[in-house]
Amino acid sequence: MMFSFRRMAAVARKELRHILRDHRMRPVLFIVPVMQLIILGYAANMDVDHVKMMVVDHDRSPVSREVAQRLDAGVAFDVVEITEYEADAERALDAGDAEVAILLPPGLARGLARAEAVDVPMWLDGTDSNRGTIAQTYAETILAGISADHLPARQAPIGRADPRVRVLYNPALRSRWFMVPGVVVMVLAVVTSLLSAMAIVKEREKGTIEQLVVTPIRPAELIAGKLLPFVGIGLFIAALVTVAAIIVFGVPFRGSFLDLVLMCLVFLMSTLGVGLLGSTLAQTQQQAMLAVFLVLMPSFLLGGVFYPISNMPGWAQTLANLTPVRYFIEIVRALFLKGAGLDVLAADAAALAAIGLVVLGVATFRFRKRSA
Repeated sequence: MMFSFRRMAAVARKELRHILRDHRMRPVLFIVPVMQLIILGYAANMDVDHVKMMVVDHDRSPVSREVAQRLDAGVAFDVVEITEYEADAERALDAGDAEVAILLPPGLARGLARAEAVDVPMWLDGTDSNRGTIAQTYAETILAGISADHLPARQAPIGRADPRVRVLYNPALRSRWFMVPGVVVMVLAVVTSLLSAMAIVKEREKGTIEQLVVTPIRPAELIAGKLLPFVGIGLFIAALVTVAAIIVFGVPFRGSFLDLVLMCLVFLMSTLGVGLLGSTLAQTQQQAMLAVFLVLMPSFLLGGVFYPISNMPGWAQTLANLTPVRYFIEIVRALFLKGAGLDVLAADAAALAAIGLVVLGVATFRFRKRSA
């Protein structure tokens, strides 16, 4: 018996009607994805600003007061107190009332006037290493600017290299421009995987899957008909969260929307395959959800959603190369920020398609074997 598109379409229409009639499913499709994007987009902010700082001023000079004012002037630091005693800074760091303490030594102004090296100790709260490291860089940049301003003209080095830095793709270095495309991928993966997994397990719980199997419908037609509505739903969710990312967070989309649709179709092979595979391992919807999350969570952690893959150890980078999330995130970020075309995305798209075909093939085989 040959594959029948008519039978597949009948299953797809039945599945789509069932989804749209379920009043509990409508918020999942139309509201939850946007809420997830907004909440995670605002929460996933790696920018460091308003760091609470203590200034211990031993110099008590116009220069030391200028240092405190310059540190407090920007959004990076909030100078909560200026004191003469180091013990006050220690107590503030211990109590969490300050995250950074900077010690301006006696003779600071005199040393700068003489173009002498002046040590400026800095204490950091290292419980949040990322925030502490970035705060240190900010403070060093501000101190370097103040030192340059007070360096005597006769001491200015001749032939000094003067770099002109141009930041491409993300000129303001906003962390949300890095994070939000990753959140778009997360939302699309979670919703489509869970929907496809629970749809098939729900049929098994109700006992209707056996009735479908014994009908003239072939397993391939049944699988295609079951998953086809979720392809449309996945594209709708992708469009929804992409528009929300552009409007709510101001992330630019410089690529082609058609390229994004094509890449989403390739990615959906993996997510729907994960959902189908989870349904073959579960007897209940709760078990299917757990099986899907056991696959998705490591994929998000290794796929570069929260931090660059290059920062991971070698074995983790090897595992990351086996996850479809890793390639789709690079594709989405390149489309959003760089405006890359299919010629640039070809390698990642090929790897994404290969993983999707393998996952979907294994899931289909297990479903056919279980239904036989």
